[in-house]
Amino acid sequence: MIKLKNFHKLSLLILLFLAFTGASMPAGSNLPGGGDDDVYTQINRNMDVFGKLYKEIMLDYVDEIDGDKFMKAGIEGMLGTLDPYTNFLDESRKDEIDLLTTGKYGGVGITVGMKDSMIIITDILEGYSAQREGVKRGDKLIEIDGTSMLGKKVSDVRAFTRGDAGTKMKMKVLRGDREIEYTLTRQEIQLKNIGYKGTIEDGIGYIKLDRFSRYAENEMIDAITELKSKGDVKGIILDLRGNPGGLLDAAIGILNKFTNKGDLLLTTKGRKLDSERKYFATENPMLNNDVPLVVLIDEGTASASEIVAGAVQDLDRGVLVGTKSFGKGLVQVFQPLSFGNQLKITNQKYFTPSGRWIQAKNYFKENKYGVFKPNPYFNQKDFKTIGGRVVLAEGGITPDVVVDIIKANELLEALNYEDMYFKFAEKYTTDNPGGANFVMTDDIINRFLEFISTTEFEFNTTAERELAQLKMDTDEKMYSEKVKSYIGLLEGELKAEKFKDFESSKPFMRQKLEVEILRKYNRPEKEIVEASAKDDQQLQEALRIIKDRGLYNSMLQPK
Repeated sequence: MIKLKNFHKLSLLILLFLAFTGASMPAGSNLPGGGDDDVYTQINRNMDVFGKLYKEIMLDYVDEIDGDKFMKAGIEGMLGTLDPYTNFLDESRKDEIDLLTTGKYGGVGITVGMKDSMIIITDILEGYSAQREGVKRGDKLIEIDGTSMLGKKVSDVRAFTRGDAGTKMKMKVLRGDREIEYTLTRQEIQLKNIGYKGTIEDGIGYIKLDRFSRYAENEMIDAITELKSKGDVKGIILDLRGNPGGLLDAAIGILNKFTNKGDLLLTTKGRKLDSERKYFATENPMLNNDVPLVVLIDEGTASASEIVAGAVQDLDRGVLVGTKSFGKGLVQVFQPLSFGNQLKITNQKYFTPSGRWIQAKNYFKENKYGVFKPNPYFNQKDFKTIGGRVVLAEGGITPDVVVDIIKANELLEALNYEDMYFKFAEKYTTDNPGGANFVMTDDIINRFLEFISTTEFEFNTTAERELAQLKMDTDEKMYSEKVKSYIGLLEGELKAEKFKDFESSKPFMRQKLEVEILRKYNRPEKEIVEASAKDDQQLQEALRIIKDRGLYNSMLQPK
């Protein structure tokens, strides 16, 4: 028997298909590759085929089919031929949409992760129930409202911790060998867009922007106002590293605080030839051009973050420092569908003021499944900033000053994978409770190295593993002693190189350890940022550039 809701699902797919193919466009729209009649003919023909196919499968397939799951699989298969940012969001994911657009959700103020196959509390938001009741970073989450969290995925936990503000939640954690139960009250949690704001040297402000939700512009106004209230602002460092983006309007609002009224900030272009829209600065800046601006970017800087970074670079408003950004030059909108479902659809490409499209992976040109029609409309050219500097397009935004931090060698990857920083911080803070006078020293680094040498942590490089296999092969095939002696020499050389990895990685280890230990002591985020700044090579380079006004100005001149 086919349930009525399955026919509702079919109508949902029809709506989805209409949105996906652009059928909502008014008659007479100028579409590349064919007119409206072609589109509507395709919709009618294909939906007739699809509807009959779905009905026949549901009625006559040899085994009974779950109509809802079958429909969802069809939707995901269809959208899988497009770019990865076009997604179907069912009603159960409404909180994700709310979090993205408003930065709000109902919860108790914890962030969780997976360590040693257990759900671990990795962060605690200040001012919410978890912090007030004494929950600590590193607590192992074992039960919520009578349901075991053992074996759960991190994504599963969200359904248990989130809910309406004012509702109660019982949470059981394991701390050491002791079980502790908390009764927590959910509150409306407003995620901060700005993780840190303050001065890190005399008159030089530092703003760490973590996301672009609805209130990002207001937070930026507050941050700049606060910095200006402390005296003459000698420069601003805007940190967009690791910022995955968010709302386009939030990015435009923030750019208005730094650019001149009337400046072109962004251009978006959609499927129709007349879809182009230009965004201009509409207000006088809070910080004029005589206040130096350095923007920090890295491979985690994406989307709305790249809109800000690209405009700052193209308008010669500031200097970009760090590593190449992610490269996402696409814009999505939410389209409501039936029964509380939504479609997040890529409907535009965006271009920086100089005309650059910075998309790293061109899904449309790649055309893996052949669904995209050829479109020469978005050809790239050579680009220059407003002052004549040459800037690069495609593959993300290349900073004006590239500062590569230490690459993640095999040692650092192994330390992260085995959670050795976290494990040492847990032991250190247990052995040294309180932590009011904690200062990171070389002795702590040495204790960390001793700690990893006395635990089950094993670190073998790819070369060591391959050499070990070669040694087994030579023994098995009874190669000469001369060959075996060469292998012995190689083993010695590899051990020396391995020691070099430990030495060259110490600065990175120091920074990671200090942050983990401060977090275990439940220190405020402000203190953690300030403590890690001195070992942050990219931040230190930004400071150097701002303090040398001649250097800063020269970087904004054509070469």
